[in-house]
Amino acid sequence: MTSHITRLALCASVLALAAGTAAAQTTPPPADPGPGTTPSAPAPASVEAGSQTATAQPGDTQTEDIIVTGFRASLASAINAKREAIGAIDVIKAEDIAKFPDNNLAESIQRVPGVSIGRDAGEGRSITVRGLGAQFTRIRINGMEALSTTTSTDSSGGANRGRGFDFNVFASELFSAITVRKTQSAEIDEGSLGATVDLQTAHPLDYKKTTVAASVQGNYNDLRKAVDPRLAGLFTTKFFDDTVGVLVSAAYSRSRKYEDGAGSVGFDTTNTNGGYCAPVGYAPANPPLSAANGTTATACSTGVPRPANTPENVAAYNTVNAGGGTAVHAPRLPRYGRLTHDQKRLGLTGSIQWQPSSHTLLTFDALYSNYHATREENFIEAFSFSRALSNNGKPQTAVRQAEVNGAGDLVYGVFDNVDIRSETRYTDFTTKFQQYTLNGRQDLASWWTVTGGIGYSKSDLEVPIDTTLTIDRPNSQNYSWDYRQDSRHPILDYGFDVTNPANFGFINNTSEIRLSTSSSINTFKNANIQSNMKLLDGLNLKIGGSYKRFEFKSSATGRAVNSLLVPALPAGTTVADLTRVLTGFGEGFKVPAPTPTSWVTPDLDKFVKVFDIFSNTGTFAQNGVENTSARGNIRGVTEDDKAGYGQVEFDGERLFGFPLRGDIGVRYVQTSQASNGYQLVGTAPVLVTAKRTYDNWLPSLNLAYSPINTLIFRLGASQVIARPDLGNLTPGGSITVTGARSVTVGNPNLDPIKAKTLDLAAEWYPTRDSLLSVAYFYKKISTYIQTLQEDLPFNQLGLDPVLLANSTTAPTDIFTSRRPFNTPGGPLKGFEINGQTALPLNFLPEWLNHFGVLANYTHVTSKINYVLTSANGVPILTTTAALVGLSKNAANATAYFDDGKFSIRGSLAYRGGFLVSVPGGNTGNDVNGQSKITTIDANLSYQVNDYLKITMQGLNLTDAAVDQYQGSDRNSPFINTHTGRQIYFGVGVKF
Repeated sequence: MTSHITRLALCASVLALAAGTAAAQTTPPPADPGPGTTPSAPAPASVEAGSQTATAQPGDTQTEDIIVTGFRASLASAINAKREAIGAIDVIKAEDIAKFPDNNLAESIQRVPGVSIGRDAGEGRSITVRGLGAQFTRIRINGMEALSTTTSTDSSGGANRGRGFDFNVFASELFSAITVRKTQSAEIDEGSLGATVDLQTAHPLDYKKTTVAASVQGNYNDLRKAVDPRLAGLFTTKFFDDTVGVLVSAAYSRSRKYEDGAGSVGFDTTNTNGGYCAPVGYAPANPPLSAANGTTATACSTGVPRPANTPENVAAYNTVNAGGGTAVHAPRLPRYGRLTHDQKRLGLTGSIQWQPSSHTLLTFDALYSNYHATREENFIEAFSFSRALSNNGKPQTAVRQAEVNGAGDLVYGVFDNVDIRSETRYTDFTTKFQQYTLNGRQDLASWWTVTGGIGYSKSDLEVPIDTTLTIDRPNSQNYSWDYRQDSRHPILDYGFDVTNPANFGFINNTSEIRLSTSSSINTFKNANIQSNMKLLDGLNLKIGGSYKRFEFKSSATGRAVNSLLVPALPAGTTVADLTRVLTGFGEGFKVPAPTPTSWVTPDLDKFVKVFDIFSNTGTFAQNGVENTSARGNIRGVTEDDKAGYGQVEFDGERLFGFPLRGDIGVRYVQTSQASNGYQLVGTAPVLVTAKRTYDNWLPSLNLAYSPINTLIFRLGASQVIARPDLGNLTPGGSITVTGARSVTVGNPNLDPIKAKTLDLAAEWYPTRDSLLSVAYFYKKISTYIQTLQEDLPFNQLGLDPVLLANSTTAPTDIFTSRRPFNTPGGPLKGFEINGQTALPLNFLPEWLNHFGVLANYTHVTSKINYVLTSANGVPILTTTAALVGLSKNAANATAYFDDGKFSIRGSLAYRGGFLVSVPGGNTGNDVNGQSKITTIDANLSYQVNDYLKITMQGLNLTDAAVDQYQGSDRNSPFINTHTGRQIYFGVGVKF
């Protein structure tokens, strides 16, 4: 009893010490979870997992030890980690990552039950866990929270200036284990509603001997028809009687792809941007008569005649103008396009460990990644439908034939006076990520262990070039679109030869040269300490503290003058001297005739040569704060998070002979937040800083009951928070006056998103490498964050019209105004079914004993109240819909054969449709969404001998397309693109 009192007194003293000490958790080992402890990890993905000896357990059919190697051994190891944990976790070990045929880390993680991915350029970029998107999931690398961001196409999310982690920065070969924690404990970092994902790089003391491994692969894309390299290597050794270990690894890959597809850039009601030009004599005249605009009874504007008053023209106009133009939707920018991606990914890891005795361990880890990519987007499009009269747009366009489907979409139309545009957008960007961590563990006594660590990480996204160039053909006649047969592959007929540069012009106040740069830097500084005291056999007390400083800095520049101000062509220069002809578009995409598969497009290199557009001088000078469009992305956030926690862990079997394990604890966290951005005082931008501090008490409970050795029932309950996304916290805002006109402002006083969670699970482990589990989860989201969106004329936004100077936008043109605010939220609930088995050993003929199956299914529903429209900031129309990013159904399945020599497997990943935004973009759309997608991958390998392996992999073998839509009741096409199939082939060696 005296010793117990002494231990409790020591606990109290450690708690007093920890209260002022910084900490962030490091991935704990299953048997003794705790921050600052670096878990044992298997070989990284470029190395075969070592053989494992499987000792028969109660419930197993084996009667003797059996040696299992390779893929199957790693699956068994992952099952054991899940089984031994108190909370609900899922684990992927190194061999899993190596054997799943994946482009990057996100695609490896999607094999976990409840995890779905978002894609960009044919690769996984972000993850969703149990219906909660990337901003609700925290990522820890080697035990320390980190954030990595990059950029993408606009339809895939654009530049990431939020809290979501971009996994495509990293090669999967760099990591040896992934743990997805679906329930919360007091010792785990706060900030997640979905899950905490731990990524672990390899450690040298986990290897039995010096190891050298390497792999070389070729990567072939059947759409781009290019072969690119993929390389990986590792070296590790130990010194001084195996007390010191050193490990280095590297991975490099290049991937060149085409992404071909069709898009609309959204559907608007036909009265948006002023509606179409009414025929001669039609009452009321549209656009209204105006001497200033050159609008008369016979002209839509100066030099643009109204359509004749024929029965066909009047009928077509009446069709598109049904309900005053509010009952019919039409595409804003109907187009086909090709995106050319060139991605290079370099990753390096290093680790040094010192373990002078079994009581002491120090681990230093370093991780570096350089992800560099260029993207060229080439579109041929009808541009005038997205422009107002002030930009010579839609009100100049005459409709001659029209057909509206039952959902209210204008699926067929023939038009005159249409502005046709050929556009090239070129983006060059690099994300450099670096992280350094030092973790330690010290046994102070047989019953007392102290762990701790410090870490630093930095993600630096630089976009030195983001440029759009256009050539244009105003007022083209006999243009048509036809979505009737296939809305995802429409017929677009431009009415002239789009491959002839002489049919286009480079026209001041019509054509554009857009220039911009941007950067986004995220840094984390972490520190932690934890005391783990064994009070009784089967009863532990953990007390710890943590400190994190997170800094986000965003900057941007844009062209100082309006992008529509373009120079005249030099003498002797024609449009042909600024362009090239794009050919071969549409392979495998079912482009219907007479839609062109070749067109003339601006050539960036030629523009640079003729105009020196990157000189940053004269008409091509760029500025930052003074630039209306760039100013909103010049902002920053700093957060200081101080936390302390206490957690009791118990093992009822050892305490009182009852098979119940658990942990119960509470975490206190104080968040000090400072955000800055630019606000307009009159017309002058002024840097404004907003500060606030808030705190949260976060209790948690996890129980695991095992009535028999092969069966576990789990319960988890907790209160959790997710801090507001970074883009919402700025006290400033931004204004976009060309293209998609918008005004966006932030709200630094947003409260975090809060929820109460409940998890129930039943898990059956019939053998050491088999699992059948069912889990139910419920989250009551009490506080949510939504962006209030309303479409208003600029002169009703309370802003000075002088901000529109040097543009052709009028104060009466419609702008989309956006501002985030807290809303009540709603419930989220669902269930998971997870099965994994290898055919029983010694049950069937030997050659059949090497088959196995993994499969999981997740079903999630939620109800969130969204504001669709508002007036003066007050909601007037609301709706209830699923959480943005939530797929109601998701599933994964893998069937494999692996006898240690020959291995083959096929994998299927299904993600149901989900909402991208509520309300949807443009006018009259309740939602933007993404359709369901199924991808099929395969892997084949042959182990020639102990040193050499031959491999082949196939990704997205069905060339599944990414499809986005607008309007829940209309399913109007937004984008539909495909990137082709990926085939990898190569060899791996190990010594």
